[in-house]
Amino acid sequence: MIRLMIDDQYPSMPWDKIDAVVFDVGNVLLTWQAQELLDRLVPEHPELHEELTVRVFKSPYWCMRDRNSATLEEVIGAMSRTAPELEPYIRRIMTGWIDLPSISEGVEALKACKAHGVKLYALTNYADKEFAYACAHHNFFQLFDDYVVSGRLHLVKPGLEIYARLIHQFDLDPARTLFIDDSPANIEAALESGWQGLCYNKAGKLRNFFTKTSSNP
Repeated sequence: MIRLMIDDQYPSMPWDKIDAVVFDVGNVLLTWQAQELLDRLVPEHPELHEELTVRVFKSPYWCMRDRNSATLEEVIGAMSRTAPELEPYIRRIMTGWIDLPSISEGVEALKACKAHGVKLYALTNYADKEFAYACAHHNFFQLFDDYVVSGRLHLVKPGLEIYARLIHQFDLDPARTLFIDDSPANIEAALESGWQGLCYNKAGKLRNFFTKTSSNP
């Protein structure tokens, strides 16, 4: 039988049925859009944006940084190996993307969860040093009880092992654990792992779900 996302089961957050809420970071709490980053970091060469998107954001080398299986210098070198003239721009992107603005709706949902007394965790594909930078520059990370970060464990979503690691590490009941992510594949993996899931794929979705008065069917 197919497992339903929590917002297909309830019109608003069923606080009495959830002990822990797990947040993704990118595009849930911090804005992460490749084109916005390119517009900011390489504004003088829009004609290079398509090639840089392929070489940086759509590259397996980017995933290696998330898994912490390659250093920043190794990744920059690999991304620019066949186009050394792009190395300065790739370096600029790889060192400058970490300054990300917060998403107010996601932060509001995080604060609502904190106010209701549920446990709060982050589960994110993020290089370790870059994640530490984000924590240092955004106060809302202090609201979390703990984090599970791909770059620290050498595991990435949507691999099921990282979900199992979080449940085991914090002794949680999967059925009473809610995961919020913008990626359908990552939510599918959470549902497969027995968690509750909410896919943040539309502006206003979190605000609507977490601020409504609960009315369980």
